Amino acid sequence: MHVILRIIECLSKGIVSFIFLSFLVLCVCLLRGLPARAPQHPSVKEGVQWSWVVFMGAVYTLTYFTTDQYVPNLPEMGLDLNGSQGLMSFTVQMNFVVKAFSGVFTAGLSDRIGRRPTLLVCIFVLSLASFCCGSAQRVEWFVAARILQGMGESAEPVIFAMARDYFTDPEQRFRMVAALNVMSIGGMLVAPVVGGFVSEFSSWRVPFWALALTWALLGIYACGTMVESCPDQQSDTSLKDVLKIFQPELLWLLLSESCMMAAYLTFNANVSYLVQVVFRDSTMTTSMIMLTFGALNGLGLLVMKRILSGNLLEAAKTAVWIYASTGLIFSILGLFFSQFMWAYLLGSFLQASVGVMALVSVNVLFFEPLKDCAGMAAACEICAKSVIPCLYSMMATQSLIFSGAFGLIQCQALACLVSGLVFSCFARSPPPWALEASERPGSDYLAVSE
Repeated sequence: MHVILRIIECLSKGIVSFIFLSFLVLCVCLLRGLPARAPQHPSVKEGVQWSWVVFMGAVYTLTYFTTDQYVPNLPEMGLDLNGSQGLMSFTVQMNFVVKAFSGVFTAGLSDRIGRRPTLLVCIFVLSLASFCCGSAQRVEWFVAARILQGMGESAEPVIFAMARDYFTDPEQRFRMVAALNVMSIGGMLVAPVVGGFVSEFSSWRVPFWALALTWALLGIYACGTMVESCPDQQSDTSLKDVLKIFQPELLWLLLSESCMMAAYLTFNANVSYLVQVVFRDSTMTTSMIMLTFGALNGLGLLVMKRILSGNLLEAAKTAVWIYASTGLIFSILGLFFSQFMWAYLLGSFLQASVGVMALVSVNVLFFEPLKDCAGMAAACEICAKSVIPCLYSMMATQSLIFSGAFGLIQCQALACLVSGLVFSCFARSPPPWALEASERPGSDYLAVSE
């Protein structure tokens, strides 16, 4: 058995080194010129098949499942890989940053060489990287494999660009984005339970190997069924695309999403250490807390879309401001009851109950004026939802280490509060395109498909 493990470890190191070298070679080749993009397939204009919607949802869901499944096992993995609390939490936070910067590259490529080749490469990289994560024996090689996973997860902006390709009507796109988020919530529900349960009875490595197989099967399916969806019109240069996105009103929306994700990532990267180290509870307790958090995300979306109006802008205002108010309640709980785990859980669950509705509403508003640069827009959004939240979450980790539960609660609550303040800068004087989209006759953006 020792010999087999040694062979697997050497194989994983070879794969990691080969993929990094291949990316360097690819970058050099791309400097010599981009390959021609295939024309948009005629079936795209006829509408998307629901089987392909499920596929896009599966890819989007598994990009979050890949991280969430091992979060409950961070303390155990730290002992196994000889990694500190800060370093193991960093593997969660770092992944978002790598995905963000890689997403700028992949999104630009998808606009110029096509969605199909870009997405296929990302999926197969995820398969190999997941195998290497499960096979790592030292924290250094685990970190290297997680970097590759982040590069593969840069498929996320490609998925959102495809949603923009297939669903040009904002109402339909809202339903699609909401459906993707509901599916990702399903992954959030299952991932920590699966990771924690499997770790209790076998090893934290097994879910990574199962993910490697799943990604490989999805890649094979995509090879046989995926068609090119990128519009035929000529894309502007990346610089022109970025300048379109960097309008003040769009930057306010990006910063608002960034604050929402900062609160989520603060919870996601630190809850296992809070529960198991500060409050001395079990891995399965952590898994059940993450399960409840994900369930409330989904239930909150379904409840909020029933009680809010069909006007997108007004719904976004209401959802974001309710979300910000949960931060105020959370902060007060932390001031008086931080020594009790129920105070942290109550504040986090309040945040979860409205967070997805607020995020989806802001997301649809952001993409509305960016039809001709959807890929780059998705990449910029991923950056906004990754880089600042990652840095903020790292600060929250240090606050947890030095100030305990009180410090973590205040960091998480502050992110919720600031999201509302930032969004108010957009809402107090919305641009004409936001008013026109919301007032379009017959538009019901909140009619999310069940």
